[in-house]
Amino acid sequence: MFNNQVKVILYAQDVKKASEFWQTLGFVEISLDKIDGSFVAELAITETSDTHLVIYDRQFVESNSGESVDPSPALIFSSDDVVELYKSLKEKGVQVGEIAQIGEEFVFNFIDADGNYFVVSGQ
Repeated sequence: MFNNQVKVILYAQDVKKASEFWQTLGFVEISLDKIDGSFVAELAITETSDTHLVIYDRQFVESNSGESVDPSPALIFSSDDVVELYKSLKEKGVQVGEIAQIGEEFVFNFIDADGNYFVVSGQ
């Protein structure tokens, strides 16, 4: 169900500057995309690393999403079968958001017992 890929969301005032900071620590910038006028950077320790940092613009998220940026970071789990994992969590009584397709990936969120949001994405 879950696989070994994990993405950690970080929020920054300046995504490019934050990306440059992580790169100075030896991280590799996997991508830097502009989405709805806001930059999103994805970095990893190596290009083949299973754990990535995904940096979003704090102000953009706060003004355009219902998501809370505090506390940070949030986690994005990866799955090779998002739909089956969604069904499994729902069957177990876990509170899940709507499943959505973004490009070729499926995405949904779920809430733990403390009200913390987590995201799952993948095929």
